[in-house]
Amino acid sequence: MAKMSSSEAKMLMLQHQMRENNMDLDAFVKDMNKWEDDIKEREQKIISKKSVNDQDLPPVRNSLKIKKKKKVKPKKDDDSQGSKPRKRISGYDYRSWDKLDIDKMCDDVDKREKSESSDYETDEEWEIERKKQQASLEKDAGNEYFKRGDYINAIESYTKGMGLDPTNPILPANRAMALLKEKKYAAAEMDCMTALTFDPLYVKAYLRLGSAQFFMKKLQKAKETFEKVLQLEPQNKQAKLEIEKIEKEMKKEQMVTHDSAAPDLGIVKPITIPPNKRSKKPLKRLEIEEVGVEETDIRQAARSRVEESHSKQRKDTESKDNQMFTKFTSPGMINAGSNQNIVKEPKPVITNGSAVKSQTDTRLDLSSVHSESSPQASVSPRSEAKSLSPRSFSVPGSSFQFQADYKVLKNDTAAFYDYLKKIEPALYPKLFGECLDAEILLKMLTVFQNCYKPAGEDYFPHMRKLTEVKRFGMTVMFFSRKEKQVLQDLFENLKQNGAVPESDLKSLATKYGINY
Repeated sequence: MAKMSSSEAKMLMLQHQMRENNMDLDAFVKDMNKWEDDIKEREQKIISKKSVNDQDLPPVRNSLKIKKKKKVKPKKDDDSQGSKPRKRISGYDYRSWDKLDIDKMCDDVDKREKSESSDYETDEEWEIERKKQQASLEKDAGNEYFKRGDYINAIESYTKGMGLDPTNPILPANRAMALLKEKKYAAAEMDCMTALTFDPLYVKAYLRLGSAQFFMKKLQKAKETFEKVLQLEPQNKQAKLEIEKIEKEMKKEQMVTHDSAAPDLGIVKPITIPPNKRSKKPLKRLEIEEVGVEETDIRQAARSRVEESHSKQRKDTESKDNQMFTKFTSPGMINAGSNQNIVKEPKPVITNGSAVKSQTDTRLDLSSVHSESSPQASVSPRSEAKSLSPRSFSVPGSSFQFQADYKVLKNDTAAFYDYLKKIEPALYPKLFGECLDAEILLKMLTVFQNCYKPAGEDYFPHMRKLTEVKRFGMTVMFFSRKEKQVLQDLFENLKQNGAVPESDLKSLATKYGINY
């Protein structure tokens, strides 16, 4: 055999490839035809079945309310009706070019464009369509914000869209979802109800409404809402899961209410066991020991050990406090008249019970003095408080002394005014200690308003030093509007006097929480 040339070999290879390609194409076409026949058979089977007609399926969403927009049919020009289309003018036909009316052709083109662009009959319909397009853009923007977790901006976008297209049920439903994320369940419930008024078959709105009602503990309503979802979509898995969750919560609530309503809660009832089920082990006698008899002795011993371990300075401080307490709580503070001296309690002498005797003698002396100075046999507590003179109180040296004096003088504004004049403002941080009582502060401000202000006395140093007490700002923060009116009056008076610089007044007003 003669050898084939390279060109002949290539030709044979190409022919072989073409045959293979044709065979593959034929196989593919056969498969497509077979698939088409199978699909047609399935379609015929589906059409022949009448089981679908037995179910009352809901209509497509919004299909009941959508109205088709009327399009205006473009009016044909009189010249164009019945006339043949214009022939194309040759580039060398100069006479035809001279006769051609360019302006008229431009007008015809403009009229045609206007007629094609005006799809709606009136400008109102065009404006409505424009607003709907803008609302769709706002909805897309809200969806983007929601995906990024920016729920506040998503709510704003949905709100703008609702203003542009109020009848769109998707916008309030989407806003309800964002409100659920922000835990504003009542607002979400309202938005879902709004969406359902526009589209009663909107399943997502029902799902979000049920979630809002569940979080608001309206379990029965939430269950009914999810049941409506199952009526519309029987295979909805989310609704089924939510109903199961609601039923569990309802059972828990029923158990809690049943337990709380049980009359024998906390009562231990006797256990009766039949003889055949009782233990066979022999009984044992248990010895009962009394506990707690020696606790008082142990506590006293421990207390004495602790007292012995105290330093001398602490013992001196405790003794001074005890003496001050007996001084201010003793009946020797009572005065029978303006010229009556205070009866001091004698110091007891600790010798074989003589201390008890001195105390009884002192009480007898006080009663005799009181009976001699007053014609009445008994004196009421009010008369005792009125008989107290502010000049009998010295300048307090501690917070305890000031508290004791305040309890006696708080009902007498004039006496408390004289008492405050004795105290230097620099002592306030020491007297009030760690915290200033709101009642005392308000009483002092009332004295400034009713006594210092009419007398023309300067109360600015007192108010400034009060701000140096610890936790002063916390006390002023809870003042009511009526109490802040007292502060406003005091600062107005200081401003009118002009004795205090403006900068100092502003700084002090800021500390008192007053807009100066």
